[in-house]
Amino acid sequence: MRSPVIDRAGTRLERESGQAITEFALVLFPLLLLVAGILHFGIGLNYWLDMQRLANQGARWAAVDRWPTCPPAQSSCTGSNTLQEYVKQQAVTQGLQSSSTVTVCFPDDNDTSTIDGSVGTPVRVRIESPFSLVRLFPAFSLSATATMRIENVYDPRKLTGAGPC
Repeated sequence: MRSPVIDRAGTRLERESGQAITEFALVLFPLLLLVAGILHFGIGLNYWLDMQRLANQGARWAAVDRWPTCPPAQSSCTGSNTLQEYVKQQAVTQGLQSSSTVTVCFPDDNDTSTIDGSVGTPVRVRIESPFSLVRLFPAFSLSATATMRIENVYDPRKLTGAGPC
């Protein structure tokens, strides 16, 4: 860097008036990319945390054979009364309500006909949803899984669509 030229009165003859704006312009683009990345990561983390909460609640409802739209006295729940539909409706974010897939399965059973719903049998709830950080990059899948053991004897076919994992 050149030393400034100073006249007899002690004032600088060179000006550096464009230096600050030039440095700001060079730093602005990477700074905006960093802030946008942090925001999108936060949105993705919020989606995943909501999915994990839903999977835990769904597994709990499946384990005790009771969720608000399907009383335990009913032999089967259909339509919007299924556990899968009810779990989707409980999502906080609108994107999860519309694009998520909820699966209820029994990991220890290899055949649907042998699922007996006895106490201690594990039941697993898995939620998957596509997520895209930025439109420039391809979407990827977020998922959350929770497994609990059945606490009440019941007919697991009541969980419409449930079967072996």
